[in-house]
Amino acid sequence: MPQEMEKINYCSAGHSSEDFVYSDCKNSILSIGECSLCTKEHFIQEFKTWSSGNANIDKILQESQANNDYYKLQYLSYDNFQNIEHIADGVHGSVYSAELENGIKRKWNFIKQDWDCVLIGQKVALKEIKDSRYNVTKFLKVVKTVQENYSFTKYYGISKNPSTQNYIIIMNLYDDDLHNFLIRNFWDLGWELKLDILKSIAWLLIILNGKDFINYDLHSGKIFVKTLKIFDSDLRVDLGLSRLNSNNKNNQIYGSIPYIPPEELRKIKSTNERNNRNIYKWYLDLMYRCWSDDPSERPTAVELSDLFFDISEKLFDNIVDNDVMRQLKIADENQKNTSKSQKQELFELFSHSSKLHPQSSYIGRYIHTLHGLHDLLEEIKSGNLSVQ
Repeated sequence: MPQEMEKINYCSAGHSSEDFVYSDCKNSILSIGECSLCTKEHFIQEFKTWSSGNANIDKILQESQANNDYYKLQYLSYDNFQNIEHIADGVHGSVYSAELENGIKRKWNFIKQDWDCVLIGQKVALKEIKDSRYNVTKFLKVVKTVQENYSFTKYYGISKNPSTQNYIIIMNLYDDDLHNFLIRNFWDLGWELKLDILKSIAWLLIILNGKDFINYDLHSGKIFVKTLKIFDSDLRVDLGLSRLNSNNKNNQIYGSIPYIPPEELRKIKSTNERNNRNIYKWYLDLMYRCWSDDPSERPTAVELSDLFFDISEKLFDNIVDNDVMRQLKIADENQKNTSKSQKQELFELFSHSSKLHPQSSYIGRYIHTLHGLHDLLEEIKSGNLSVQ
């Protein structure tokens, strides 16, 4: 039977529940052997037993372990990873799945005089950074800033591949990303769930903006699906290339090719335009606003969130009081009347559009100059490189 858990006043090390662990947080001591001060002290005592090989990275991990009771970024030995399997390659490196043989330290147990660990035998994602230009220190600073926010991917810390000496970011492993989910399921989704996905993305943007971040690589391949239910969708963002907003004073062009803001590509015109009967006027108008050459004309994340929420509520309550709602009703009727063979044809078309070139991938990259952008676009045009 599980041991009953209750708060107690003292631990075996003599710490009191009246002691302060942090300036604004008193010590928590539980009868099962957990003491926040014991945990903090043992993390600090073990600083000398590990090193990432980079003093700045070590400092960030140590600050996280010493100053946060719940979300501690840790350095894990590569030996902790078992059954490593390759998942995908990206611009900065490769992603693998692995089982954690020993788990991750959670709390020091003063009864057992040992660590209580979590995720023992469970799978995590390993992102091995092979691009020397990728600044792991800056990334960890961003993670430390938002690690208590559930809108972002859960990051556990870092490791190092002893063979390559590449750093590895350890993060939660999800079954699916939004890009692949939509490829498989888009033609079976009703507008209620589509709107809920849009609301969730708008909310993620609000959180990013509230932290004064710019995500240089935000696309459906970097949004992970935890749950998708009407009025209860749970999506998580991989912080990837997120950086604090510095007004882009170094004149870097930012974005991945399909998502670069129009003012960045002012001289580049699209040569292919396609009308699709499933893209309705209200959505098309909204897309044009989002892609306006003038950033001030684009809707804010709050405006988008309010818009999708309003439409979603009307759709749920079956209120048809404007052109938008009428178009959505027509859309749902058209979808209900779409045959299985038509859906399969659309699925194949959608899947094919994601694999137009054997080197195509959903990846982002820094483009430091307009000359660099020109070279990259020439690579794409020549067929040497392709992005979706």
